[in-house]
Amino acid sequence: MDNTFLVIITALVSGLCATLITLVWQHRTRIYSNKIDIFRTLMSYRYMISDERCVAALNSIDVVFYRNGNVRNAYKDFWNEINKPTDLNPVIQDKFLRLLEEMAKVLRFKDIHWDDIKRFYYPVALSEKLGGERLLRQLQLKKAMEKNTGYNQQEMTPDVQIAVLNMITELSKNPESLKAVLSFAESYISETKKK
Repeated sequence: MDNTFLVIITALVSGLCATLITLVWQHRTRIYSNKIDIFRTLMSYRYMISDERCVAALNSIDVVFYRNGNVRNAYKDFWNEINKPTDLNPVIQDKFLRLLEEMAKVLRFKDIHWDDIKRFYYPVALSEKLGGERLLRQLQLKKAMEKNTGYNQQEMTPDVQIAVLNMITELSKNPESLKAVLSFAESYISETKKK
């Protein structure tokens, strides 16, 4: 009777231990996989930090790398740099590369260093394609604005046109914001024409 009880207890304990070990291993694997996904995305889009996939990955760092102080400090340094009120800050790219280097260390990619991360492929054809798409979007937005407001942008100075097109391009990423701006512009233009 004692042997049967001992066998049952041993089977239960070993099954419970195996289940716990499996759950812990799966949890660690999931965390590592999330870290790899973020690192892969940031490496893939390091030529264009402002890409929405890169932005989403950057915004996930504090959650996924919450136990990795060096990565979070590098992200904090990067974040502080991008929030400085300068137009073209050359330090931003360095802070971004330092962040990637810290992530590579956490992921145990011992042969990936600063020089490896700094090197990326960005062909002229892709640059031209993205520039063409941006120009097409701006022209479409210009036509939509003219149609919705009855206001011709040629009445504005070139500097104002560029500023408006850049603003509309950024706002087009959020359709609700674009609708709000167009309705404001429409009311503003109608008020201006009344005067």
